[in-house]
Amino acid sequence: MARGIGFSLKLAAVVIAAATAASAATPTAWFATATPPGLQNPPQLASIGNPVRAPAFKLPAGQTAEPEFAGSRIQRDLRAIVGFSDAMEATGVQFWGRISGYPSETAAANWFAAQLRSAGVKSVEVQTFDAAQPFWRPKTWEVRILADPAFGPGSADVILRSAVPTSGSKIDGAINAPLVFAGEAGDPVRVDVRGKIAIQHSRPTTGAYSDRSKIVQSTQALEAAGAVAVFNWVEQEGNMHVFDFASRGKPAFNLGGADGAFLKAVLGKAGARPVNARLTLDSEMATGLKAQNVIGVVPGLSTESVIVNAHLDSWFDGAGDNGDGVAVALALARHYAKAAAKPAKTLIFVGNAGHHSPGMNGATNLVRMNRPLLNTAVLVLNLEHVAQYQVRTDPWRVDPTEEPKNVGVSNMNLFLIDKITAAAARYGYTYNTMIDASVPGDLGGYAPLGVARVQGIHSGPLYHTSGDVVGSISVPGLERAAYFYRDFIDAVLAAPASLVNPPAAAK
Repeated sequence: MARGIGFSLKLAAVVIAAATAASAATPTAWFATATPPGLQNPPQLASIGNPVRAPAFKLPAGQTAEPEFAGSRIQRDLRAIVGFSDAMEATGVQFWGRISGYPSETAAANWFAAQLRSAGVKSVEVQTFDAAQPFWRPKTWEVRILADPAFGPGSADVILRSAVPTSGSKIDGAINAPLVFAGEAGDPVRVDVRGKIAIQHSRPTTGAYSDRSKIVQSTQALEAAGAVAVFNWVEQEGNMHVFDFASRGKPAFNLGGADGAFLKAVLGKAGARPVNARLTLDSEMATGLKAQNVIGVVPGLSTESVIVNAHLDSWFDGAGDNGDGVAVALALARHYAKAAAKPAKTLIFVGNAGHHSPGMNGATNLVRMNRPLLNTAVLVLNLEHVAQYQVRTDPWRVDPTEEPKNVGVSNMNLFLIDKITAAAARYGYTYNTMIDASVPGDLGGYAPLGVARVQGIHSGPLYHTSGDVVGSISVPGLERAAYFYRDFIDAVLAAPASLVNPPAAAK
């Protein structure tokens, strides 16, 4: 009897163990795929400064430190400018930033003007202009992946928090459709996307800018093949908003790294079982908007002038696009405004709007509204993306140095190029040594002035993402940028106009 009881207990234990093993082998929610986090920056950004730390700035021997160029001082202004974006986000909107035409950019412009005045810059004005066309803005949206009991017990709808609609997208009511993975962005359409939401994958080697043409063209091809909507899975660390690209027909949404990986995994496990999504979007074509430029003058010994430009507006926090450029511009304004002797040429400091917003281009409107003053310019210098840490993607990591800038000199003047290379070597300013005549962005608006236009700019992995935060900016890099630009500006101020803008044969 005792042996029978023992045997029965052992048999029961075996049965229970087998049942437990079978239960463990049974897929749980979403085929045992972990659901993605909410909106999330790459985890490496949280550790910037420890252990990642850029080399300290070292002033060359014999030079005196400028208090306004201290990295901590410039960072304080950077935090203030990013604060206007954070204030907009705090109101609960899904789409935030220092957006031209809206109170966040107006507040940033007024702050910039107040900082110029307190530095002693003369004739500071906030100039308002009207938007030349309606502005597309997403108000609210949702990308919901619909659960099904077939996906495993406990499956519940998943909202993709990184999703952000691409410019021009529109949905009347809602879209309910199955998902299909269409492969790599730029590849020919090889799957049936008719009536489906097509997911295309991109892993930019730098930022979204580098994949812009490919993704827009690929989206159009998927739409032409019958897709009712397109998801652009921009594979990067974390789960960031990526606001870039444009929609000219059906709606498209950009997805962050974790959200896209979740969809790829679930579709792979679902096999022939459909995975459906529900999309909603409330957007508007806003009219009657007004934007603000700021202009301030440091008088010089001659009527010739140098324009120092930095755009105020941003998508999301915009610490590197372009909070760091604005903060360094203010440091330079303080430096030249306090000088005991007037500079050889007049300096015109500009904080412009509309860098990102169609119909509100600040540089174009600045030239239109101030042509007599700006006709004195011998050079326009644009400060943008000046001190962000270098982020690499294979594997994703943050390096203890600043992103190398692509330097453009519109007239390819050897005098200007020599001054850039000498100042970069002196202060450790990182740039790609292949300098060319390309000056995209704001400097296009200054082209009518017919003078040299110069900038150093990059579009790294954090470009136009919600990960472009203060923690991604190198504090020693801010200091390096300030001294570098001061040296370059000093060289231009001291040079005759004919050396800055030589006849074509002498360039």
